[in-house]
Amino acid sequence: MTRNMMPNSAGNMAPGRSVKMNRIEKAIKDVVQSYGYMDIFLPIYEYYDVLKETMNDFRDENLIRFIDRNTGKSLVLRPDFTPQAARYFANYMNDFALPVRLSYDGRVFRNVDLDKGVKSEKLQVGAELYGNSVLDADTEMILMAKRVFKTLNIEGCKYVFGHSGFTRRVLELAGDDRAQYHKHLDAKNVTAVSAMYPEDTARDKFFRFLPRAFGSMETVNRLEHICSFDPVLKETVGYIKNLFARLIEMGLDAKSMVFDASESAGLDYYTGITLSVLHAKVGEKLAVGGRYDNLTANFGREACACGMVFYIEEIYAVDTAEAGQKEIDWLVVGEKNFSKCEELIEKGHSVFYAGDEEEKQSLLNSYNFRNTLS
Repeated sequence: MTRNMMPNSAGNMAPGRSVKMNRIEKAIKDVVQSYGYMDIFLPIYEYYDVLKETMNDFRDENLIRFIDRNTGKSLVLRPDFTPQAARYFANYMNDFALPVRLSYDGRVFRNVDLDKGVKSEKLQVGAELYGNSVLDADTEMILMAKRVFKTLNIEGCKYVFGHSGFTRRVLELAGDDRAQYHKHLDAKNVTAVSAMYPEDTARDKFFRFLPRAFGSMETVNRLEHICSFDPVLKETVGYIKNLFARLIEMGLDAKSMVFDASESAGLDYYTGITLSVLHAKVGEKLAVGGRYDNLTANFGREACACGMVFYIEEIYAVDTAEAGQKEIDWLVVGEKNFSKCEELIEKGHSVFYAGDEEEKQSLLNSYNFRNTLS
């Protein structure tokens, strides 16, 4: 058999890296569950048709797909936890009073472009909050993310917000120019937008400002003033302003928060704020979240909902703690000491047994033992 046989885009993980990954995952789960979230276990595969109607950024080319031999229906390896958690909430928790808080962890699977060197499996920890008031729930999710990164001693995170309701209203106001304006707004093409809206009207000034509307509370305040010609926009920006003010009051650094008025990801999926947690050390997002109040209705139960998912590999890249080997309480060497292993385990210790005493030094070089019995 070929020694290096491995599926494309998959990967092994060294013991030291595994220790650090497990530590990060446990720290996140501990924080999430400290907010009252209940852990659930979800299947590794899902029906294609279920995800097609309920998943953000659903594209066939991103899925790892196969056939259920019992039904002939298409199945996919889980590409996203959120629809599964929503179905669990809607179908199995009808007797639970609202709000409901659920958490989960595991791997998601995406088919990827091999030339990019991206793994097809990603380890995540996530949380979903159903049935709580919008401002309270959004605030809780963001404060939970803040506490996660504080617990991991990761500094320098940026919390970048968008709002799908704001962007949808902007595109409604653009009318027949919607597609072209959306393209230029997405690219933050100030020159092209200025050419589209050259007039000195409140509406044209607003459209020209949006590609540059990327910043903290000062940007939000200016945006609130410049969109005052439209009640829907003003109300939405007012919500963002209240959310920022509340988060600052609750200890989130004002300089770490950014509102991006041109953010337009998942317009048909998200119903309110979207959030990406970024860090200068990596090009990928450390965590993402958002509001999707229409999701659970697909499974027969209407409830407002928001969620957050943390990407373990990306967080690993900015975690400054050493990887190191797992510590084992005792190295027990020699057949004469074999019975001691069970005694030590019974007392709550971790034990590594080796019968050959000549292996002792090699084992000490390879593992991290607190004590030795030989």
